[in-house]
Amino acid sequence: MIKRNVLKKEYCPKQIPQKIKNLLLFAAGVGVGALLLCGISAWRNQADTAQEEDTEIAVDYPFSHSEEGWSLVLRESGGEDAQAGDSVRRRFCLYDEKGELLQEFPCGVAAEDLIFRFDVLFDYNKDLAVFPSDAPETGAEGLCFQWEREKQRFVEEPVAIPWYQEGSVWDGAFLVCSVREDGEEENGETKAICRIHEGLRRVVELRRWTVRRDAATGEESLCIRDCLEGQDIYTGKVIRYDTGGLKNEKYYQYLFWEGLEKFWDDENDSPIRIQNEHLEQIEYEDKKTFLAAYGFAAAEPFYEYYDRFQNLIMELYFDPQTGRGCGICYYYHFNDKLEKRATRDGFAFEEVEIGVWEPQDGFSKRTVIGDDVSKSASGYREIYEYTDDGKISSFEARGMDLVDRVPMEVSLLSLDYSYRDDGTLYHREYHHYAKFFGSNSQSEDGDYDEQGRLVYQYSYITHGAIDEYYIYKGNRMEPQYRLLLDWGGGGVYVQMIVYDSDD
Repeated sequence: MIKRNVLKKEYCPKQIPQKIKNLLLFAAGVGVGALLLCGISAWRNQADTAQEEDTEIAVDYPFSHSEEGWSLVLRESGGEDAQAGDSVRRRFCLYDEKGELLQEFPCGVAAEDLIFRFDVLFDYNKDLAVFPSDAPETGAEGLCFQWEREKQRFVEEPVAIPWYQEGSVWDGAFLVCSVREDGEEENGETKAICRIHEGLRRVVELRRWTVRRDAATGEESLCIRDCLEGQDIYTGKVIRYDTGGLKNEKYYQYLFWEGLEKFWDDENDSPIRIQNEHLEQIEYEDKKTFLAAYGFAAAEPFYEYYDRFQNLIMELYFDPQTGRGCGICYYYHFNDKLEKRATRDGFAFEEVEIGVWEPQDGFSKRTVIGDDVSKSASGYREIYEYTDDGKISSFEARGMDLVDRVPMEVSLLSLDYSYRDDGTLYHREYHHYAKFFGSNSQSEDGDYDEQGRLVYQYSYITHGAIDEYYIYKGNRMEPQYRLLLDWGGGGVYVQMIVYDSDD
């Protein structure tokens, strides 16, 4: 049987006319366009809804005069995917006076409600600190954004900062309460003074205050420790009033806050700088070279002055026979490695002056130049505070003056005193009203030794500052020498006075 290959005839539709093809293409284009318009409309509606859900909080940042009209806003984006505190969705927006966006950066704090603070925590500018709203109760950390005055922008890399006591910021340092080391039991009162280290971008603890109670006796002891120096400033038993405050706490607080360390980026101690008679600055790399230049090679110091933290502040080399002398002043700080470094200024003199010592009344109600403040203004009144044993703790004289053409009561003269636990005078602060009594020596700070003798005094003057060192012989109450260093204009005027004595 013969099989035949039969070719099946495939169905082939007739060709579609061109007009119908064009009509179909047009209809398809209209459909696609409609779908696109629907998609765009839906996207716009979604964006509008998200924009409507955005929330803005005006941050009352205290801009300076150069940024007049600027504003800072905290914006939190809406939408289903926006989480409270999302660092991407919650951001700060900085605008100029025209409403133009200058800077945008994430907030970084996850709490739903926030607390804003504006304090000088870095250098001369108000910085922005952001905390969770429960920080006062929990002590939760926040973030500090540094304001750069030159760039007129915030540094977008924040520094983690603990909750600090409001109103405690002084010269960049701030008070943190209820501070404890890991694993340390809460058996007393502990607080710390901290400062932000700009180079390390973190908070560093400067001082620590710890009051501990003996469980057996109920007695309390106070320890004030300098954390960077690694030494205790004060240790001793303390007594409380019935109200809870410590007796003589003014003295302890002064020790706690005075002379706080700062941070500079120096690898080594500075050379010893001094100006000659032609006001040319000369630098000596070390003390040996400096002393040799002024004729005191291998000499022992005639006098040394240390602060309460055992830092050498001033060393004097002096020959009483010739009247010639020189010395070095030291100013301490810590670098980025938290290593202690010193800036050093030299001084020298060729002769001494003969003087007659006039007893100093540290409790006088007259100005340093002898003015009777009670006769300087109308509405004069005096305010006194006393210690438990009847010593003057503070004094203030007040009176009326026109301030910006408005009558106001002003402080004419104020005196403040701190005493050791044994009742001896430790520190005195003086201030007078510069408008009435001049700016020279308008403020003075004096330190006293255990015998109640003035040993060092710092004074503000118009062109700089004055350091005065009082040098005593044995237990005499009158000084034998007074060294005065008048700093101003980059140089120093030196006056060495020897007091005439009957001895």
